[in-house]
Amino acid sequence: MDIGEMVVHGWKFHLVNDELSITSEQDPNVHVELEAKAAYSLLDYLYQYRDDLAVAALGSQVLEEGTSRVTSGSASDTSGPSSSTGQELSSRGL
Repeated sequence: MDIGEMVVHGWKFHLVNDELSITSEQDPNVHVELEAKAAYSLLDYLYQYRDDLAVAALGSQVLEEGTSRVTSGSASDTSGPSSSTGQELSSRGL
């Protein structure tokens, strides 16, 4: 499996040969390589705390649009995807 790299916020993500490589663009010596199982566990962890991450990343923008959009994607919600307008948060597989 070789999936093209993605560069965002100063970090390069690249999935190749069942390993996820995360490298700083500022200092290539700052990097981490995760086996597929570890990367999947990281993905699960991030998904579990995605609402907290959304508030931390988007701050008042999320709060202004209401907490229903942030909490509607929580693991306990079974109502399906949020249909709110504005900037949406989406999950992307690595």
